Amino acid sequence: MHIAKLHPHFAAEVTGLTLTTNLPDAVIEALKDALEEYAVIVIRDQQALTDDVQIEFCKRFGALQRSITVHREDTARRLKRDELSDISNVDEKGERMSADDKRRLLQKPARLWHSDNSFRSPPGLYTFLAAKIVPPEGGNTEFADMRAAYDALDDRMRRRIAGLQVRHSLGWSREQAGAPPLSESEKANIPESVQPLVRFHPKSGRTSLYLSSHGRDVLGMSDPEGRALLAELTAFATRPEFVYSHKWREGDLVIWDNRDTMHRATPFPEDRYRRDMRRTSVEDDQVAIAG
Repeated sequence: MHIAKLHPHFAAEVTGLTLTTNLPDAVIEALKDALEEYAVIVIRDQQALTDDVQIEFCKRFGALQRSITVHREDTARRLKRDELSDISNVDEKGERMSADDKRRLLQKPARLWHSDNSFRSPPGLYTFLAAKIVPPEGGNTEFADMRAAYDALDDRMRRRIAGLQVRHSLGWSREQAGAPPLSESEKANIPESVQPLVRFHPKSGRTSLYLSSHGRDVLGMSDPEGRALLAELTAFATRPEFVYSHKWREGDLVIWDNRDTMHRATPFPEDRYRRDMRRTSVEDDQVAIAG
């Protein structure tokens, strides 16, 4: 196994490793250490990775989260395992879905900068995204290093945001992206959560911003004031020097730490190309509040 850094601040490529269900504990620990250091790791050449192996591999990193799509009663699920989220534009027959298919419309918030499952309690820890089919152009995933962004803040802003808490809502990000609203089942099963705006990593000790398009308002502030603050911080944290843009290859498995990063999907010509991606995630068992 070889690890090479991809960006001055974060992100690394892992080669020479084949993922299986019986990897030695030492390999899993090495990958966890890489995530602690780089926050995003790209494991190349996993074309043989099955859904079942992906799920079993992810279990080595924490408690699996069920996909929120299980709570959407008006859309069919192509992937039958509850742990899998379908981040694709293909249907059960492997054909491109129409642009107005509700399953595609529900993915529109992925185009906004976000941290996965920040609206859940517990929130998301690691996300695992496997590329089965990728378009020849477009469709990059951009990642922003929230640790480097926090380090670059001036002391005035650090004092201003210390101890603040933010209400996170899936319904809010859907509204911002122009996606279908929450269904009754989603409202019942995916309540809002409150998360710290500033966090520290319990192992590395590094401090990071915890931002997401799911962040609806800042507790103790008026809506306009809180949302202006979140917008200002998001614009700062996603400046080019903090961003790594990942160009997908078939067989990539990308893992990222949602405590230390935000990410967003970028467009591709969906009227011409197919894209098949499968996502799993594990929950955060410790939300460490800075300050």
